Amino acid sequence: MSDDDSTKWLETLEAAVHQAAETIERLRTERDELAARVEELESAGGQSQDEGAEAWREERKEIRKRVEKLTNRLEDLLEED
Repeated sequence: MSDDDSTKWLETLEAAVHQAAETIERLRTERDELAARVEELESAGGQSQDEGAEAWREERKEIRKRVEKLTNRLEDLLEED
């Protein structure tokens, strides 16, 4: 067996290890970017849910006020008879 044959497997192993290390680094970067994006979306989702709930409460309050006005008007009309 020549020196070339005895070190060829080592060179192949080194190349595979380097490629694996690069892949791991790339995946870690992607993971960190995705985690940041998830956090951003969760924060934005929470805000829009809060804003949506507040808008719903305001709309409900406005509808209640208008219904009470209509009810009062109907009661006034009934009292006039």
